Amino acid sequence: MGVAEVLPDPAARGLQPLGAERERQRSGPRPRHRALATELPTASSDGLTWTLHIKPNVHYAPPLQNVSVTAGDFIRALTRVAVPETAAQYPFYYSVIQGFDDVVNGKAKSISGLSAPDPQTLQVKLSQGVGYFPYLFTLPAVSPIPPSPTDPNAPLGVAQGHKQNYAPFVASTGPYMYKGADGIDYTQPADQQKSPEGYQAGKSYVLVRNPSWDPSTDPNRKAYVDEIDATVGGTTDDLQNKIEAAELDTMDALPNPKGIRDYAVSAALKPFIHSDPTFGTYYINMNLAMPPFDDIHVRKAMNWAVDKAGVQRLAGGAILGDIATHAIPNSMLPGLKDYVPYGNADGSPDAAKAKAEMAQSKYDTNKDGVCDADACKNVLMVIDQTDPNPKMAALIQQNIQEIGITVNIKQFQTTTMYTKCEDATQRVPTCPSEGWYADFADPYAFVTGLFSSVSLTPSCCNDSNMGATAAQVKKWGYPITGGTLGADTQLNQCISVLGDARQTCYEGVDKYLMEQVVPWVPYRFANQVTLTSNRTLNFHTDASTGWISLAQIALTNGGK
Repeated sequence: MGVAEVLPDPAARGLQPLGAERERQRSGPRPRHRALATELPTASSDGLTWTLHIKPNVHYAPPLQNVSVTAGDFIRALTRVAVPETAAQYPFYYSVIQGFDDVVNGKAKSISGLSAPDPQTLQVKLSQGVGYFPYLFTLPAVSPIPPSPTDPNAPLGVAQGHKQNYAPFVASTGPYMYKGADGIDYTQPADQQKSPEGYQAGKSYVLVRNPSWDPSTDPNRKAYVDEIDATVGGTTDDLQNKIEAAELDTMDALPNPKGIRDYAVSAALKPFIHSDPTFGTYYINMNLAMPPFDDIHVRKAMNWAVDKAGVQRLAGGAILGDIATHAIPNSMLPGLKDYVPYGNADGSPDAAKAKAEMAQSKYDTNKDGVCDADACKNVLMVIDQTDPNPKMAALIQQNIQEIGITVNIKQFQTTTMYTKCEDATQRVPTCPSEGWYADFADPYAFVTGLFSSVSLTPSCCNDSNMGATAAQVKKWGYPITGGTLGADTQLNQCISVLGDARQTCYEGVDKYLMEQVVPWVPYRFANQVTLTSNRTLNFHTDASTGWISLAQIALTNGGK
């Protein structure tokens, strides 16, 4: 199977499966099947102690085919998340485990809240009850790490010494492994181990079957194809042409508007364009510490003024996702699908209400609904230079001119754009090209990184600077005095809530954000749109990663 621009990971298994293997109910997405656990985790009556049972006789890929997965392997994995030198992506999710932050802060070498009463039982003690706990074991970072063959007591097992370069040396428990991984010599020091030939960082990746994998222990993954070849690079136009010619089977990139049109109107190609909801939202970010967006009436006026239907059309149409009328995706909070606090349900703006809101702003001195202050002139807008973002920004620019806001648009490469918008010291007033996908299927994973004060600079990714103190605002060089509106109280109230009440709690958070803080103009709930070649079968999207599930895909005639 040929893939472009992706580093696939159907090699490792966590204790719980990821998003494509979830079901959605009124109370939101919940784990449905098990990966390396025999059943869903059980909690003590106070919700502070969780127990997970590990499937027996699950073996690692060669050369560790004689080593089976045990509870200690997950303790090693979690320890690696906590150790600062590994620069793990999301250690903050695991701070609720007793002793986890002690390792993060260098006060301890081991996590006191983790224990293995027996080889197949993992016990986790928490410092507070959290409703999202089971999802913590769906993330790739918690994939098990086997013990070192030369030092069984090494706290990070075979990952010892690898710091930030462990990826090529991951010991697979899933249906695939990197080609040549069976030649890794784990008895050698980390700096003397050689990466497998199937892992060429930033260039190409080749996955082959893991002979240790037993499908009876892993019913979630079908593993139809024998090999997955991934390459990095190429323009979207070129990759789309290669997929249409079946020279590639898919790509890790959204098709551009032309690609979407070509596939949507062709009877031959239409079966091979796929659109699936994810846990993501695209939005216009507004910096609460930067005039004119320090005024909530300006932020509300923006929500009334923007033509979301037009933005959706320029992005590629409804196939890319429904119009967003609030922050948290409907895939996570289905109870809010009819909640439309601004504009119209069809995404059209309401210019009269936009002006009525602006008239209440301190920046509209004559109260005619048009901002007349200098703060509204030549406002810096940082955007993604990738098509169609410039066209979308041009429409937004036209929309908000009606309420007196003019913008100076600066285009940047995607990563640079995010870096500028995420750094409070850059003092960027507004960024309309941003999107956010939750790491797992609980609303906590969507809101915490975006709206909590713990995610302010130098952390990530509270780009609106919600909940900043007066001291922080001054340190970052903003012209306003005092702090900014936040939502920490509302966010913290939901952390330990369970069941349907949890959904209700986060619905309240969303409404509070949209009505009392207004950091965003959300405009699209993200669908993952994927092009596949005409030889692909059994397509599935993993909602958590927003990408194709490589362990589910099949090819006609075995790909020949």
